[in-house]
Amino acid sequence: MSVGYDNLDINHNMVLDLAFRDGVAASTIVRDESKSRYAFTKTGLPAPYTLPGSGLQVMDFTLATPDFLEAAIAAVPNLDFTSEDFSYAGWLDPSNLAGDCIVFCHGQAIVDGFYMRILANGSVNFESNQAAAAQHVISTAGDVAINTHQLVGISRSGVLLQIFVNGVEVIYTTQDDIVDPLTSAEKFLFGVYRDEVTDAWGQYMGRQRLWLNRQLSVSDHRFIWETERNKYGV
Repeated sequence: MSVGYDNLDINHNMVLDLAFRDGVAASTIVRDESKSRYAFTKTGLPAPYTLPGSGLQVMDFTLATPDFLEAAIAAVPNLDFTSEDFSYAGWLDPSNLAGDCIVFCHGQAIVDGFYMRILANGSVNFESNQAAAAQHVISTAGDVAINTHQLVGISRSGVLLQIFVNGVEVIYTTQDDIVDPLTSAEKFLFGVYRDEVTDAWGQYMGRQRLWLNRQLSVSDHRFIWETERNKYGV
């Protein structure tokens, strides 16, 4: 007997699940499969792409436009993480990391909110902003490579924020205490910074998930990696 979506332990407390199963390039909306049922608007020309080995769909972003997904924070209120524990897991396959590339962004550098990006050297960088101050957690160079699928994850509990790549916790070059970010009125974006121009993402994003009031454990991140890697050809 199959286990229902809501009965899977890994789906508990999930507040966003962009699995990109819509499969219609002309669609202007990407649907959330979690209980939140949020909708993100496609801006530019992001389009579904079918991986040839598995038939799995990912979203293809181009740098030139740029392409991104957007939602007003009032429409996705559970994504304004401030004092809460939260977690993220997403499949990423960049074609170019020059100039750094935003995975998701909700806020403005130093001023408010938070964002995660992959730096030009392949390190993962999470930034929390508290009105003229910022804390960073940054992994070592080369953790994310171009033209290959990788599972990147984050878990926050209190002031501790951990980063995972392919189910394994990274080594850090910077690991500040993550003081609560200032709540932000900015949009929640996938694939670009708040100005909707800077640090655009290029190439593929696979399934993107966020959890509220849940710190995914090491074994949770490993479980996602082991159960999904074959679908992404790794």
